[in-house]
Parts: sequence; C-alpha cells; structure tokens
Amino acid sequence: MEKEYIKETNRSVTLNVTGGKIDSFRELEKTTGTVRVYDNGMIGVAGCLGEPNENALTEKAKEALSFGIPYPWRPDAPLALEDIREEEILSVPDFIPRMQSFLDRLGALCPKFAFSHKLRLEHNRAEYRSSAGRRLLSAGRAISIELVAQNRGSGNLFDTFFGWGGTKFDEDALLAWIKEQYDAFYRPADLEPGRYPVVAGTETFFETFSRHFVGDLYASGASLLSGKLNEKVFSEKLSLRDDRNPITFPGSRFFDAEGCTAPDFRPTVIEKGVLTGLLTTKKTADQFGLPNLGTAGAPYDGVPGIGFSRYWLDPTAKSLKELVPGKAVYVVVAAGGDITPDGRYATPVQMAYLMENGTLVGRLPDLTINGNVFEMFGKDYVGAVHNDPIDSSILGAVVMDVEKA
Repeated sequence: MEKEYIKETNRSVTLNVTGGKIDSFRELEKTTGTVRVYDNGMIGVAGCLGEPNENALTEKAKEALSFGIPYPWRPDAPLALEDIREEEILSVPDFIPRMQSFLDRLGALCPKFAFSHKLRLEHNRAEYRSSAGRRLLSAGRAISIELVAQNRGSGNLFDTFFGWGGTKFDEDALLAWIKEQYDAFYRPADLEPGRYPVVAGTETFFETFSRHFVGDLYASGASLLSGKLNEKVFSEKLSLRDDRNPITFPGSRFFDAEGCTAPDFRPTVIEKGVLTGLLTTKKTADQFGLPNLGTAGAPYDGVPGIGFSRYWLDPTAKSLKELVPGKAVYVVVAAGGDITPDGRYATPVQMAYLMENGTLVGRLPDLTINGNVFEMFGKDYVGAVHNDPIDSSILGAVVMDVEKA
C-alpha cells in the first residue's frame, strides 16, 4: 500500500472596498489535510478541515478503498525540495492604514471614478509527502489588488477594472498606471473596422481555448488539437506554460496536487509552436498513454482532477512599444467569448483603449474581436511582453478582426 499526505494552510486578510473606502475587514485562516492511499489499482481519499491527524486520516482513507475507485499509483522519483518565501510584505496591523492611504491617493488622482471590490494580503503554505520518498514544501506571501471602477453617474455596475498581484507593492507605480488609464478613459477614440494587433492578458486568449489542451478530451478526439501532440501547430514565437514558479507568480506552490514538478516550475504545453504537453493527472496520463505534465489539482477530500495555475507566455519583446509599434487595441474587459467546432474564436469587448506606440490614446466603443485560433497563434501571433505597463503583468498580442459591437 502506498500513501500521499498533503497539508495546506492559507491565511488571508481581505479588505472590502466601497466608494474608495475600506468598509469591512476579514481575517481568515484555513488549514486542510489530505491522505490518499493506493492499493491494487484503487485509491482511497480522506480529508479534513483544521489541523490534520495523519494517522486518523490514513485509517479513513484505507476504509475508502472499499468504494472501488480505480486510480494508478505512479510514483515520482524521491526528491526533497523546499521553496520558502515568507519575508513580510506588510504586517497585518499596517495593511489597513497603508491600503486606505493608497485608496485616498487614488481617489484624489481619479475623482470621477468610484472604486470598489477587494484588497488582499495572503500567506500560503503547502506540504506534500509520499511513501515513495518525495518531500516538498512551498510557502509564500502576496498582495492582490482587485478594483472595479464606476464612472460616477454612469448607472453601470462598473465601467472598468484594475487588477494586480505580487510582492513588490510600488504604490507610486500602481497609481501612475491607473491614472494613465483614467485619463485615457475620458478621451473618446475611434477605430475603423479591420485587422489590428489586439493586446490583452493571457486569460483573454487562452481561458476559452484551454479545454482543448485537456488530455482526456484530446484522447477522445474532441479537441481541436487531437492527433497533433509533438507537432508544430503554432508560431515559433509562441511558448505557453503553466506558471507555478513562486518567483514570477508569488504565493503559488511549485508542485501540483500529486507532487509533480517541472523544469523552472512551469509545465510546458507549447514550446516554440510545438504542442509538447497536455493537461493531465497521473490517471489520465496512464489511461491514455500520455506524458504526465504535472498539472493536477484536487479538493482536500477528493480524487485529483485537472488544475492550472497561471498562463505564462515566453516574452518576445522588452516593452509594449517594441511589441506593437503603431496602432493596437488594448483590451481590459472581454467576457462572453467562445470557440466554434472549426476553431473560430470571437468575444465581445466591454472595455478597451486605442494604443499607439505603447501609449494609451483614448477609450474605444464596445467592440467584437474574432479570429481562427490556428491563425491567431500561428501567423497572426505577434508575441508577448512582461512587466509592462506594470510589474508582474504578462500581456500577449495577436492580430485579429476588430469590429464595433
């Protein structure tokens, strides 16, 4: 009988913001424990909320083997590895006054916006052990800022969005970044329908498409990529990875729910245009004869399934100006998109700016953007840039058909 033990502790301080003011405070600590046991091709799982009693969980997991859930035991090589980044960013007592000071400065810079939503200080710690000799520990802290802005008097629930996460809280840089968008928001811009570089966060381009990277969908023939593993499908400029590296994605853990690690802690889906990996668990990899990428996620009391941390694109330029000289569409909010069975992707864009030479010119009307995914990430893939316009950001650029909504 083989065994895995996982313990996770997540501590967070969340500030609720309404109208530019902190109106409530929530401090939460959540600890979970998980034991998985494997015997005769079956898995038994037991989990708990709170400090785990490993022996008690092990006995419950053994009892759960009677449910007859098939799951292979595929041990990874013994490994002892720690990545601990617990240096304090802001203390909890300092967090509220520092964030309110930030909001006060933001309100003075952007008086026509009413800011709301969440500010968060997080500390995450995850431990993994297996009977095969694997011992992993990951711990880190991060700040996340998620603010929606309503143009006062617009009647909308919100008009635009600002999000940032990291460990280096550079207040002046964040204020300057939001102020640039605020100024551009009140400068109307227009664009003739046509084909333009579209600059957006990685989720805009890959969130809808990501299901086609899932291993069991691929093996069933239901993926647009079925049969293309290890083939060059996209532009040589495109490398897509799952960022689990705590250096570039603070607060993340460097291993997946089954204790798998990858080079640079970034499992690779696409390497220079070649489809090199699929999203798998050990079970789906074993079932369909696929390489296990190390992208499993799991509830504390359940069987592993597919998980993903953050879309990472290898950078191809040092700045937005270098990436997209000339006119481009800078997308802030795009929701409601989908992909047709022949690979046509389209989405409405609720908030976007006209950008020229890396600078925001003005706010565009509602748009729709569309293209074929094999062209978007093939001949029409422009590239990616990191840390511009703000630290910790990753933006991609793709030439697409742009029309007014």
